[in-house]
Amino acid sequence: SILIPFTIIYLIFYFDNKIHSREDLENYSLNVIGEIPFFDLSESEKVFTNPDDRSIISESFRMLMSNVRYLQKNDSSSNVILVTSSIKGEGKTLNALNLALSFSSVGKKVLLIGCDLRNPQLHKYINYDKNVKGLVDFLVDKKTEWKKNIINPFDRQPLDILLSGPLPPNPLSLINNGNIDVLLEDARKVYDYIIIDSAPTLLVADTQSLMNKSDV
Repeated sequence: SILIPFTIIYLIFYFDNKIHSREDLENYSLNVIGEIPFFDLSESEKVFTNPDDRSIISESFRMLMSNVRYLQKNDSSSNVILVTSSIKGEGKTLNALNLALSFSSVGKKVLLIGCDLRNPQLHKYINYDKNVKGLVDFLVDKKTEWKKNIINPFDRQPLDILLSGPLPPNPLSLINNGNIDVLLEDARKVYDYIIIDSAPTLLVADTQSLMNKSDV
């Protein structure tokens, strides 16, 4: 009666390869730049548009913003920050949006780009139609004026957002056709921070193509 439950519990812990806490990361010599507590709210309530908000959640995003600054390249005129995850549903889009709002709340000029061309989620948090003109239109034709597709959905914070736009049949080809390099080069001249919300790394190859275009 003692041995059987002990063996079962031991095997459960032995084969558990998930990350449960900060301590689990110490075995891999990884740096933790922020810890966001779990919060069960509606999609609109998860976006912290109030720059004066002092809740635990909003402060955790401010701490993330402060720590991200230590990863910046000092020789860059503007910093491009890529936000990704391993699989979908881990919160990368929400983290990208709130990180962008955190930088915006301290007076930085920020552009948030929805670069998940396969399963975009950014539009859901700002109540926009996912088929509005956005990044895809410029990637298809670089003669398109991408700045005209920028939206600013928040009243209290001046955050520029470029949604991904209509779903393309060839997202990887569009990301690698060179047009996004032109966009980032132009955006670096205008913005202090450019934050890219990309696709999950273990599901598609899109994000791998974006990593060498990013500073962080």
